[in-house]
Amino acid sequence: MGNFVLVVSSPSGGGKTTIINELLKRRKDIKRVVTAATRAPREGEKNGRDYLFWSVKDFESAIKKGQMAEHAKVFADYYGVPKAGLETPLKKNLIPILVIDVQGAKTIRKLYKNSVLVFIMPPSWAELKKRLLARPGGTNDIELRLKTAKKEAAQIKHYDYLIINDKLENAVNDLSDIITAEKLKVKRSKNNVNRKRI
Repeated sequence: MGNFVLVVSSPSGGGKTTIINELLKRRKDIKRVVTAATRAPREGEKNGRDYLFWSVKDFESAIKKGQMAEHAKVFADYYGVPKAGLETPLKKNLIPILVIDVQGAKTIRKLYKNSVLVFIMPPSWAELKKRLLARPGGTNDIELRLKTAKKEAAQIKHYDYLIINDKLENAVNDLSDIITAEKLKVKRSKNNVNRKRI
C-alpha cells in the first residue's frame, strides 16, 4: 500500500496528544514524528521523545540546507519538522503522524500532496475552557488561548476529517478508522486491480 503523511491539529486542550499516544499503543503501522525546537526543555520533557531540542545554530543550518519540511519562529524560538522525520517512516512503509498547527498543516499539504489532515475539536467551548483551567498554570492567558482556538477552528475547511473529542475511546477509534480507510483507498494501492480479470 502507498502510505501517506497524517497531520493532526487541534486547539490547545483539544486532546490530540492523548489520542495519539493511545493510538500508538494499538497500531504498529504508524510512527509519531518528533518536531524540533530551540527552546529549553520543560520539566519532565525528554530530548527525542517530546521534542528534538536543537541549538539555534543547528536549526538555522538545517533551514539553509533545506532539511526542514516546515518551520516557524515563535517569539525567540524556532519550531519545525525535519524532513527526515517524515521520509524515514515512509521508506519503512509506516505512516508518519505529525502534530502541528493549522499553518504548518497547510505547508505540509503543499509538500506532500497525498497527506491526510485531521482536525480534533472538544465537544464545546465550555469544555475546552474547563480542560485548559485544569492544566497546571491554567489560569494564565486563558482568554488568549480560547481566542486562538476559535481562529484555528475557522480553518477546519482545509482539513479532510473532523473528530469531536467527547470520549477518548471514541476519538481514538475514529482516528484509527480514518487511517484504515485511507490505507484501503484504491489510489494508494501499488498493485491496482487488473481490470481485465473483472
